[in-house]
Amino acid sequence: MNAHSIQIRRTALRGLAAAALAGALAGAAGCGRAAPETVPVLMYHHLAPDPGGDVWTVGTDEFRRQVADLQAAGYRTILPGDLARRRPWKFWQPRKPVVITFDDGLRSTLTDAEPILRAAGFRAICYLITGNVADAPETRVKYRQDDSLIWPEVRDMLARGTIAFGIHSHSHAPDPARLALEAAECRRIFRRQTGAETRDYCYPYGGAPDVLREAVVAGGYRTATICGDQMFTNAPDADCFRIPRVSVFGGVHRFAVAPDPAPANGDFCAEARNDGSPLPARGVLRDAATGRRWDLPPVDRFDSHPRRWCWTHLPPDLAAPQVEIWERNGLFRYYP
Repeated sequence: MNAHSIQIRRTALRGLAAAALAGALAGAAGCGRAAPETVPVLMYHHLAPDPGGDVWTVGTDEFRRQVADLQAAGYRTILPGDLARRRPWKFWQPRKPVVITFDDGLRSTLTDAEPILRAAGFRAICYLITGNVADAPETRVKYRQDDSLIWPEVRDMLARGTIAFGIHSHSHAPDPARLALEAAECRRIFRRQTGAETRDYCYPYGGAPDVLREAVVAGGYRTATICGDQMFTNAPDADCFRIPRVSVFGGVHRFAVAPDPAPANGDFCAEARNDGSPLPARGVLRDAATGRRWDLPPVDRFDSHPRRWCWTHLPPDLAAPQVEIWERNGLFRYYP
């Protein structure tokens, strides 16, 4: 190799190194890596065999079905901290990541959620209200009408590894200034009780006022979640202290679907309604013979008011049309 060739090679290598450094700095500048990616961050609260009319209580069997749908669709769980890992490469993250979160630190996260998640090979994070976590069963605290976790249960769950823990304040007070004063102390309480660290926060009441966000950053957290009801875009400029989540609405749902007898001229229509707890949803037409599907835009409130859903310009070989009702982002199926 002559001197001119060596100089060209050195110049090229310097160019590659500069590009790699620029990519690394771009990844470090924001919340996640350089290439934007949409990640669903799901917000649950409570699970129960009979959710009744409470929109924040998801039926245990329904949750099992949702996890199965996510698993079948190729989703794999990560934790909020993974969204903050400042790397521009994809090697550490699954192809279809999803984050599962539980607010309030309720005992159903142990009794109902953990076994279902463990069986699927999934993980989740539970955000504790540290003032509600008692030391023993006889002093267990109820939040609303439901049992909260106690510290021995938290320690056991940490050891098993399916559920990670974050902070949802100490008091769940409506005053952001009070919550700001509590933010750093919550981490110290968790460390004292478990011997472990937590750096993930969830804002009570879904918003992130500046005074509280600043206290969370100063308190040593690395992520914080809001409600938002939208997917998280993991772009370089994303704010990892305002991670939006998709609300998973519970309660009992009574779906009814009445399809038209058969497709006509490439169109297929059905009347659908939900006589139970309202929720956002979308209509999906699936060809049961081939697995192909056609999604309609989501509706914000799917309730007892009948909706006529129509799919147009369908292929002529549609063999076995089936109307389904899905979560508004198309993540999991509600019906049938």
